[in-house]
Amino acid sequence: MANAQNIECIKRDVKNKHYLKSYKRQNWIPGVVYGKGEPARTIFLPARQFNKTLQIHGIRGLFSLEMEGEKPAMVLIREIQKDPLSGKLIHVDFLTVSMDEKVNNLVSIQIIGEEDVLKKGAILQYGLKEAEILCLPKDIPDHFSFDVSSLEIGDKITMADIALPEGVELVTDQDALIAAVIASGRGEADHAAGETEEAGESAEA
Repeated sequence: MANAQNIECIKRDVKNKHYLKSYKRQNWIPGVVYGKGEPARTIFLPARQFNKTLQIHGIRGLFSLEMEGEKPAMVLIREIQKDPLSGKLIHVDFLTVSMDEKVNNLVSIQIIGEEDVLKKGAILQYGLKEAEILCLPKDIPDHFSFDVSSLEIGDKITMADIALPEGVELVTDQDALIAAVIASGRGEADHAAGETEEAGESAEA
């Protein structure tokens, strides 16, 4: 079950570009909140606090958007825009959700045990990094985790290998690749060299 992380914000009056730039200089990030059957609302987010929340919890999952004078809104982050040069957040879109209606959402996939794959002289080929699911907001998983340490060359994991919590449906194609273990170029070269040496020894014999 997802724990909603609190995000504070203030109302943003749509005025002019000068007004918007002045708030950006004060380290506020503009955003918009929208949902089914309700008008869109423009907001400002405190950049330092919001960035810290994303660093700890990521952009996926359920959030409680807190605005002074209003009841907290349960939201999902639908889009984040960044400055292409600086990488700083410049705009955030939030979607309000009803706790008793299923929603589509992306959940990150975490891979652990890569070091063990490398020790076997293999390479881990990565596939999708997120899985699309359908469930109630309260059931959104924090992430999906896969341990690849026991995999051998030729093994792979797909979306079908995800252990879905109760009430969670997978939307992404089950055959979509998450990770595959393949032989490294060096390992293949060593193997080929070994075969050549054996062939030479046989010819000499």
